[in-house]
Amino acid sequence: MILGHAATTLVAKRAAPDMPWWLLLVSVFLIDIAMFTFVALGIETMEPTGADGPTLATNVTQMTFSHDLVPQIGWTLLAGAIAFAVTRQRMFALIAMALSLGHWLGDLVAGYGHHVFGPDSHPIGTDWYHLNLPAALTFEAALGVLCVLVFTRGRTFSPGARLGLYGLFGVLPFAFLVI
Repeated sequence: MILGHAATTLVAKRAAPDMPWWLLLVSVFLIDIAMFTFVALGIETMEPTGADGPTLATNVTQMTFSHDLVPQIGWTLLAGAIAFAVTRQRMFALIAMALSLGHWLGDLVAGYGHHVFGPDSHPIGTDWYHLNLPAALTFEAALGVLCVLVFTRGRTFSPGARLGLYGLFGVLPFAFLVI
């Protein structure tokens, strides 16, 4: 999930309009920020494979320290600590924690397979990015549409802005079928 994670910030912004967008985005993408950092350092791997070129479905990933269950506890707490350190608001810290945990839960449904802690531990999640990419992207698009619906409900948006949000979060995820 990529856009689905970003879509959840719309619901958080609706719940806490004063919470800065940058903090919402850091909170929701904290474990991906960690993953790309760990990949750059050689601690984790994300290796594109495939004869027809790399795709989401042909990536070989090992994300023990960023995406497995045990480290997720720490990432969730860190997201809350960052939000609290920056804003001194407990509600923002709780929202940051919910976004971080929500990212991980979304990945369990529609992402790469995860483990409790390390590739030799119990596997968890659907691993739909490998096993059923269309189902993963459909889940992500449905989540995006639901988040846009919650965000825009009872608010005035131009038809173009509303259409843009629905297109971004409800249609664009399917572009990953051809990328």
